Amino acid sequence: MSFRVEFRVLAPWWCAPPRRRLGAMKTRAPHALAAVAAAGAVVAVVVPAFAQDQPATRIEAHAVASPSRAGTPAHPRGLAISATARLTTAPDLEPPIVTGIDILVGRGLVWNRGRFATCSKATLDRRGPAGCPKGSIMGAATATGRADTVPASLRVTFANGGPDITYAYAVLDNPARVRETLTLRTTRPATGPWGESESVAIPRSLQLVAGVPLNLNNIRFTVGGKSYAKDYIVSTRCPKGGWRYQVTAHYLYDSTGATAGDQTNGAIACS
Repeated sequence: MSFRVEFRVLAPWWCAPPRRRLGAMKTRAPHALAAVAAAGAVVAVVVPAFAQDQPATRIEAHAVASPSRAGTPAHPRGLAISATARLTTAPDLEPPIVTGIDILVGRGLVWNRGRFATCSKATLDRRGPAGCPKGSIMGAATATGRADTVPASLRVTFANGGPDITYAYAVLDNPARVRETLTLRTTRPATGPWGESESVAIPRSLQLVAGVPLNLNNIRFTVGGKSYAKDYIVSTRCPKGGWRYQVTAHYLYDSTGATAGDQTNGAIACS
């Protein structure tokens, strides 16, 4: 989870105001991981508004659904989604801290969270993924970047939390030891083009680490397709134009405390 879309990453406050400002908002969070999960192959280049002489911020990502051939409502087809992503910010630009991701997923893809073993947040907080039933682990991710000049690496395990919940257990060892359980919450619109809406929040401990902003710029993950949960994610049809998605990202600029946001739309190729 090939096509080309625009994904605007906002320039810092001294370069320009955001092109599509969402205004002040509560701290919420990313997962740039969840965003890429909904995307097909993406290459995005952004030049900040009113600052065309400034270097661009660039996001490159590639994601695949396997298999990409869709099932039917009578015979859904299980699939796995794998993705990689890279965020590059020019040295003289302040990288934004991603504080929130809201995702809309088009009809044709279904998450069967209620059919499989679950793990609780309390268990993850106490014992980590090792304390969960094996059948509740649905994927994993790694993300690398920096906290100021210090290399940082984040490991994430996705655990099924029930019909409307997925947990992301995040482990950061450098520049400080952090263990956090993030909660992805799902709602299902009754009408319209979207089949699912998901939101995830990143705690402050994964925005600022050892007192400095955490900027993760390389991500790799796989969700679904487990031998014990092949139907965790299924396709029921291939809509014209592919499996659609919409991602709204929320940002914080640590030097000013300013918040902003932007949005991107795309589709996963299917047949």
